[in-house]
Amino acid sequence: MALATAPASAPAQASPAPAPGESVSLVTTSGAATFKLCRNWVFTHTCREYGNVPVPARIAAGDSFEITFGSNPKTMWFRVKAVLLQDGRCLLIPKHEDMPAKGEDEPVDMLIVDPCRVLR
Repeated sequence: MALATAPASAPAQASPAPAPGESVSLVTTSGAATFKLCRNWVFTHTCREYGNVPVPARIAAGDSFEITFGSNPKTMWFRVKAVLLQDGRCLLIPKHEDMPAKGEDEPVDMLIVDPCRVLR
């Protein structure tokens, strides 16, 4: 009488790296980011970047945290709508329900985390 054996399972495979521009769910940071704040001035758009903005060590889409930026410090709540990968950096896109939608050609506010590591 032969004993039934379970079929050999396939070796575990690592998840492929996310593609550039792909949304990811959880990242780790060094604790600092650059805040890109854009404004629409009717005929032109301007963006300003503020460096060394403290951020949490782990960030996921849906998180909310307070950021402080600028030489005359300003504080605001940053609610993460999406985390995107681009050129080895993580772009944290804010959730602005109370602001009008921006056109496709308009710059977008974001936190830029470099370096960041994607967690699975």
